Amino acid sequence: MDMKVKSSLIRKYRTERLWSQEHLSKVSGLGLRTIQRLESRGSCSSETIMSLASVFEVDAATLVWRDGCYQAYKHKQWGIVTFTAIVILAAAILGINDLYKFLPSEALGIIFGVLTIVAIIFSSMTIEVNESEVRWYFGPGVFKKQISLEEIANCNNVKNPIWMGFGIHSFGTGWIYNVSGLLGIEIELKGGSFIRLGTNQPNYLIQAIVDAKDNVE
Repeated sequence: MDMKVKSSLIRKYRTERLWSQEHLSKVSGLGLRTIQRLESRGSCSSETIMSLASVFEVDAATLVWRDGCYQAYKHKQWGIVTFTAIVILAAAILGINDLYKFLPSEALGIIFGVLTIVAIIFSSMTIEVNESEVRWYFGPGVFKKQISLEEIANCNNVKNPIWMGFGIHSFGTGWIYNVSGLLGIEIELKGGSFIRLGTNQPNYLIQAIVDAKDNVE
């Protein structure tokens, strides 16, 4: 009996090794059509799963979708840009205050306390995809958001213009969530609104969403 597999994860393992489908077929002993089918349809036999697990040197269970207890995708991107901007701002405030002494030490303490909190919150952004939803949050788990897979009409790669900035804010008919870089994905919801998620793995994230929706269907 065929089992549903994490085709996006298998593709990730293959491309990380710079392997073509033909090469994976050769080293695993599986037919090329089998490789093509499992990457496009996300299903294969248990014997195929064992062969792939052996080739990739992973536990076979990590390649299989398990209803109610699997997580298709999880990725944390560090907020290098936002952290650097906060450090520069803090240094500028400290330098100017050393010259002009316009802020008392108590005020400086409050400012640096606020900047520290902001730096912690936007130090990273984690995006997860599971069998029912896409969810994301900042830092240790702040500003958690989620949307169900059923709400998603489409998703595409985007390159955010630099004027969109970082953090959380609205744009036109949607919202953007980003801590670093210009790459991301744009999720179109069935209601007509949009959500942009900054990520340095846009292709993997889109494939994970597609695979998760296929698993539900």
